[in-house]
Amino acid sequence: MDAEFFKKYNKSVKEGYDDYSLVDYSGVRPNKDSYQDFNKYVNDLCDYIGKKFRYTYGSKEKKKT
Repeated sequence: MDAEFFKKYNKSVKEGYDDYSLVDYSGVRPNKDSYQDFNKYVNDLCDYIGKKFRYTYGSKEKKKT
């Protein structure tokens, strides 16, 4: 991630809006067929979603501070 990315992220947090242009598309979604344990699949899927959208919710970050 570069300086421009964090500049946009910090702006969204400061101004309290959700910036969906910050979605991280670098991760690979877990394939359900590759798992024998459904709970492990769900946990990995939740981790994937959390990492993908972790920088998009500036309004929620502002509420924490």
